[in-house]
Amino acid sequence: MMNKKGKVVVRISGGLGNQLFIHAAALALAERTDRSLCYDLTDFLIFHGRKYQMRQFDGPSRTPHWTWLRSGLYLLAYIVYKRVDARLFPLLLRWMNVLRFDEKSPWIVEPTFFDPSIGASSRLLYVDGNRQHLAYLPSEATVRRAFRFVNAPCERNRQSLARFETGPSVSVHIRRGDYLVTPGCSVLGIDYYRKATEVIREREPAPLWVVFSDDIPWCRTHFGFLENAVFVEGNEAEPWEDLRLMAACQHHVIANSSFSWWGACLGRDPDGLTVAPEYWFENLPTQSCLLKEGWLTVPSFHDK
Repeated sequence: MMNKKGKVVVRISGGLGNQLFIHAAALALAERTDRSLCYDLTDFLIFHGRKYQMRQFDGPSRTPHWTWLRSGLYLLAYIVYKRVDARLFPLLLRWMNVLRFDEKSPWIVEPTFFDPSIGASSRLLYVDGNRQHLAYLPSEATVRRAFRFVNAPCERNRQSLARFETGPSVSVHIRRGDYLVTPGCSVLGIDYYRKATEVIREREPAPLWVVFSDDIPWCRTHFGFLENAVFVEGNEAEPWEDLRLMAACQHHVIANSSFSWWGACLGRDPDGLTVAPEYWFENLPTQSCLLKEGWLTVPSFHDK
């Protein structure tokens, strides 16, 4: 039995893919410092466009939530920091006995996050931000154990799972939706998917192509070049079910999205092939810290 020295509190935010990254980084910190992990969910009270979606996974479903009193006090201190006087924030954190880890960049490792001395600190460790860097993740065994599904799929998805788990199958993720209207985001074009699927065909000449998207009608129109394709529908209200089906595939063509990144990361075949875009967004190269060993990239925006 581990002797827990205190708590790591992590602020959960964003969509499902981001929530998984946030949990994984905080879990690694909790294990490294011999502390228990709990959630601050106040972000979902402030920003109503996203929903907490982690109850479907084993580790998150057993992670307790920070008390509303403590999370409310922290939120009040954060509002003071943002709206009143930033100089007061460190004083309020010390009064609350909180050591806060802020995010400078999701793709740059913060040395303080790995400082061995924080394990001896008596302060509560508060993790804010979305760390999308392989260095932050716990071991693969720990990740897979934490993100096991709690509930069985419905009959329709169970039948799909049985089909995708048998023989060569390739998840292909196309993200459009919010990327079409969000400044700074870029939708991957058909050229990227043609190149990526050709890379897959070099290993698997005739796989089952499993297409996932928030715009399936558009995909049906534009992905006619994929023979033997299945277009997955019916899980719009339960995106974790699409993630389960993605992970059941042997190979993966991911979008510039943390959602399909996790679909590939949790994929059933450790020797499966994953293809990612060279540029995550039009003016942002895909960071090497996001690419697991063996993953390949192909040009994604105007042959960049």
